[in-house]
Amino acid sequence: MNKTIIQNECECAKCGDIIWSAHRHDFKSCKCEAISVDGGMDYIRRVGNPEDIIEKSLSMDKEDLTKCIEAVDWGKETGRNSLGIALAVIRALRDTDNLNMEKFQ
Repeated sequence: MNKTIIQNECECAKCGDIIWSAHRHDFKSCKCEAISVDGGMDYIRRVGNPEDIIEKSLSMDKEDLTKCIEAVDWGKETGRNSLGIALAVIRALRDTDNLNMEKFQ
């Protein structure tokens, strides 16, 4: 699988702040400055004590992400409202086995 970072995010176990890095070299710290994130969707870098970091980053196969983007594009092109676009993305997630269907059965 060829994974790509889709969210570079973590939570501080000390202050509860959730911080994320939006782009390369976007270095952010929590409000108590115990932890920091960096790298955006290019790389994941953490600063701080590992026990203070609650990892919340997400990654996905590049091909599956492309299918989700195509679902958004399809929804816009066919005039779907926000719900229709969201449902198109959910179907793309289901069809690429990125949605846990066991919870619904």
